[in-house]
Amino acid sequence: MNIFNEAEIKEINNVIKQNLVLGKDNYAQESLKTSEVKFVNLGKIQNYINPFLEFCLTANNNFFGFDLHPLTSFKKLNYNIYDEGTEYSWHIDAVPADPVRDIKLTALLNLSEESYEGGELVLFRANEIICNEFNTPGSAIIFPSYINHKVNKIISGKRHTLAIWMSGPKFR
Repeated sequence: MNIFNEAEIKEINNVIKQNLVLGKDNYAQESLKTSEVKFVNLGKIQNYINPFLEFCLTANNNFFGFDLHPLTSFKKLNYNIYDEGTEYSWHIDAVPADPVRDIKLTALLNLSEESYEGGELVLFRANEIICNEFNTPGSAIIFPSYINHKVNKIISGKRHTLAIWMSGPKFR
């Protein structure tokens, strides 16, 4: 689904770059991840990405029905930068070993300002599903975090995405 136009994407990227914070990206450590990951607190960009947040909550209400914790202003979001030759191999975002919560939904927003080749998001549900519609800047996608997925190697250009992991009480 396309949510933002080119001018809005530039504004979101500028606000993110002005508000980066320290963080760690230590999920899916068994996977090959060669992209650069930066972090921003939701509270610093929330007013700029509200349509994306509404998309996420509406999708959960209409398609998934997961019990989710509220998103707080201190929630760290991943700002992923894929340059030529970078990729992220097969992985899941769920963390089954966490004793308190489960990451239930992965929500991605394409914030690319320049065109790129490669970098397709691929989901695996009985077979590979290439999400070509997510290659459009300003588009968003959401899927359960336990679905295996990858980002194909960037052939040329640069790909920027913002990731939100929505968690909730342990699955029962």
